[in-house]
Amino acid sequence: MKTKSAFIPSIGAVLALLLFVALPSPTARAVQGQCPDVDIYWEYGPGTQLFFEVEVGSGCDIYVTTSINNPSFPDPSRNIPLHPADPVSPTVKVASGSTFQIPFGSTMYIKAFAFKPLWAQSVNLSYDEQSNPNN
Repeated sequence: MKTKSAFIPSIGAVLALLLFVALPSPTARAVQGQCPDVDIYWEYGPGTQLFFEVEVGSGCDIYVTTSINNPSFPDPSRNIPLHPADPVSPTVKVASGSTFQIPFGSTMYIKAFAFKPLWAQSVNLSYDEQSNPNN
């Protein structure tokens, strides 16, 4: 009389369980960090030039909206990735250290946040405004 061994099916079940635990699904990727808030500075250039500069660490990209003489403008779109031809969103993606010139006789308003794939977005929306000439 032959008996069936329970050893072989149990090895298969254990291997299946190990594979399930060891290889999580692509949608279950862990967040690897959080982007810091964007720093916005303004600085003088030659003559009457005045600039905003945006900076962030950790290799995160910066998403910015700006407005001239209009304090009621939309926040940057947090719909990542942005479609480059999206006419509704005035949001642009820039690198850390990018500058925006403030036209003479105008006030520029700027809002920004940081994002990096597999990272959480910056917590706060950074905001600043500056007139040229400086009042």
